[in-house]
Amino acid sequence: MKSSLYVAALASALSLSVGCGSPASTTPVSSAATTSAVVNGEKYLLAEEPDDAVGVIEARETASNGDPLVVVGRIGGSDKPWVEGRAAFMLLDASMAVVAEGTESAEGEVCMGDCCANERAECTTLVKVVDNGALVPADSRQLLGVKENDFVVIRGKASKDESGNFTVLADGVFIRR
Repeated sequence: MKSSLYVAALASALSLSVGCGSPASTTPVSSAATTSAVVNGEKYLLAEEPDDAVGVIEARETASNGDPLVVVGRIGGSDKPWVEGRAAFMLLDASMAVVAEGTESAEGEVCMGDCCANERAECTTLVKVVDNGALVPADSRQLLGVKENDFVVIRGKASKDESGNFTVLADGVFIRR
């Protein structure tokens, strides 16, 4: 019975996606690429590095929800530091380095294995580039021209929830080159 319902639902979904009218485009277009072309990333890029930047670890420990802050770090700290198609990425404290899973971690290093998940959580944060409080619907790599391991200085506000999850809501990004 459940398989019959599943097959019927799948068939309905396929019939709706086929539709009639103009023929389908033969050139696939990525929604992230399309959105990035529409959103101008220049308004989020800072020409000068903001003063008084703190690391991710210090920001996590000292910032309260809604506090303005400037945080510095390196894009990374995760196997996949990007939120595909959105202006969001993981930021690793500048004092930390990532080593391969299974590698012995020294002071100032954290591995990518599950064994170090708690340590990574203490030295990383999610950065969301926002416009009027809403996440910008464009991939941060295209929007800002950033790549993994770039050092960036983020200007924005702290967002902390009751569970202690910490996010930086960015309104400006400076890329150290």
